[in-house]
Amino acid sequence: MADLRCLIALVLAGVPAGFRQLALADALVLPRAEAAFDRGTKARSHPAEAKRDFQEAATYYQALVNDGYRNAELYRNLGNASLLAGDLPRAILAYRSGLRLAANGRVLYSNLAMARERVSYPEPGPFARPAADTRPPWLPYVPPLWRLAAVMTAYSLAWMALTRWRMMRQRRLLGAAGLLGVISLLLGASLAADCWKAREESRHPLIVIADDGVLLRRGNGFKYPPRSEIPLNRGVEARLLFTRGDWLQIELASGEIGWVWAAYTLSGDLGAKPGPH
Repeated sequence: MADLRCLIALVLAGVPAGFRQLALADALVLPRAEAAFDRGTKARSHPAEAKRDFQEAATYYQALVNDGYRNAELYRNLGNASLLAGDLPRAILAYRSGLRLAANGRVLYSNLAMARERVSYPEPGPFARPAADTRPPWLPYVPPLWRLAAVMTAYSLAWMALTRWRMMRQRRLLGAAGLLGVISLLLGASLAADCWKAREESRHPLIVIADDGVLLRRGNGFKYPPRSEIPLNRGVEARLLFTRGDWLQIELASGEIGWVWAAYTLSGDLGAKPGPH
């Protein structure tokens, strides 16, 4: 049953209903966000003024997210406004949230890569760096809805070919049934992998470090020694493993596990608060 719910969620995520949802958003908030973003674009020769306009636009876009609107275009706009306003953690979180809804969003991937280039990662080595994308750039992304339809079609045709082979005993029919069966298995496996990934992301949501110089500690308190003397800076991404009070146990993309104060992080639709290191 859980796998079925996951599959349904994946299929619905591929339907562009979110853009219609954005069009039905609050009649005042969305135009204000777009107007503020346009002002910021026109004021690029005055950085301080432009930054205020982009911050205003990000605030309005965030308000739409807080009101329950969820689609890739809204998250992209929030990420763009946040990045131009200098809010690197929120930009990365927004782009990553948008990619969960539109895994083939090339603009989102490009903007996320641009935002990650601004993160001050420790040098050298892979510590705290996001995992490299292993997907070949030439491999097209097939939405879950299309893959589900292809699985059902290939599976039905495989049984039809197998039935005809039992009646006519022609080897080409048996070969066609085998090929269609393999295709349906491979596509089904890709859907299962997506379901597993979606469950893992739901169980261990994305966490973005929202301050510079944050130390990964061995326990849930400042009294615990750092797990590493290398600090984490704004924009570093991690996964939430466990929560204990105001402390989060996180796992970095490079595999290190430790604790950070929740006020140093940004997750979901929550903001970050400053605090002592």
